[in-house]
Amino acid sequence: MFRLNLTFVAVAWALLQAHLILISVTIPQAHAWPTPTKWLPHFKSQRPQRDYARRNLKTISSIYNLTVYPNQLPIFQAGGAGVPNGLFNKNVVGRVDPVGNFTDFEESVEYFFALSPLPQGNPAKAAITGYQITEFSSQCRDVAASVVYLYCSVVNPGCADHGKPLPPLKQVAFWRFDEHGAVLKYDAWIPNLNTWVESTTAANADDPQSRASAIAQICGATQTRCQGPNAQWSSVEECMTALSQKSYGSYDEAWGDNIVCRSIHVVLTQVRPDVHCPHVGPTGGGKCVDEPYPANYFSDKALYGQPTGETFMCD
Repeated sequence: MFRLNLTFVAVAWALLQAHLILISVTIPQAHAWPTPTKWLPHFKSQRPQRDYARRNLKTISSIYNLTVYPNQLPIFQAGGAGVPNGLFNKNVVGRVDPVGNFTDFEESVEYFFALSPLPQGNPAKAAITGYQITEFSSQCRDVAASVVYLYCSVVNPGCADHGKPLPPLKQVAFWRFDEHGAVLKYDAWIPNLNTWVESTTAANADDPQSRASAIAQICGATQTRCQGPNAQWSSVEECMTALSQKSYGSYDEAWGDNIVCRSIHVVLTQVRPDVHCPHVGPTGGGKCVDEPYPANYFSDKALYGQPTGETFMCD
């Protein structure tokens, strides 16, 4: 009986298999899912992801483009009001070695744009006439690092040297952006700035005649631009006598009670004389003053409001 039951089960199983095959052949699969040509991505990966690296690169590129002559002229004339929206946060702060710390919006835009050389404002007729961001990295939304070459040339239309290439400048920088992609904090460095100035202007800080010429230019401009409540000296002669007693300094160490620092800030007297005239005066106005080396270069917590080493790290 047991063997008969096993035989019956085997026959029944064979018939069931044949019936299933028949069903699969004769019933059309009208509602079957089509076989995809390739697997669809996971639903989450289909959400649009913002390209923060591209956004940050665009911001930096737009900033450097405005250092190219004559793109900076509207900002030079109008100050912060001439800066396009979205480039700098209104609370931006930063440092540029070896020029100084910049603790607000106006100071920051003055550095980037008002200090970009105007050909009519320097004996070499030098200007930044092009730029190239040669290195860039932004592995997170809020932080980027860059290296830019600022190409310079003579801008002197109608003269034989117009368009003559001059030595380029380099700037290495770290950037922090706000949630909209505007620069909130920066830490930048211009290597070999003193060599660039000397090779571009043919000035020699060790030459008494070059030193006297630089002092005369500073004093003449100061007397022209710093008048009334902004006056610093009673005469050009008084200014030249006083500044001749000060250290000349170096553009690789522009912080200090020296001539080099005043040559930078005298340019800015064209933009905000009430702010910058004291910087070229006898006391240095809190900017052109001697400070210990660490106070300038390592005041990260005071400048950025964060412990050293955290400002330009990805969160």
